[in-house]
Amino acid sequence: MKAELVLKVVLPPLIIFAILVALTICKVISGWSMYILWILGFVIANLLVTRVTAKWSYQRRKQLRLQEKKKGKKNE
Repeated sequence: MKAELVLKVVLPPLIIFAILVALTICKVISGWSMYILWILGFVIANLLVTRVTAKWSYQRRKQLRLQEKKKGKKNE
């Protein structure tokens, strides 16, 4: 994996959870709001990671298809 992709995958969840940890430690959020915000944090982080990896996977497959087409044209 490229370093750029790793940063795009790791950074957003890290920022989300750092904010949630700080808010929890400072007792800004507690009780049910804490549970709801942590669950939302997990959902949002998973969606962001899935979006980045899906986009990367799609671009990689597209490049492979283009390379196969070029090879097919050269062989003809």
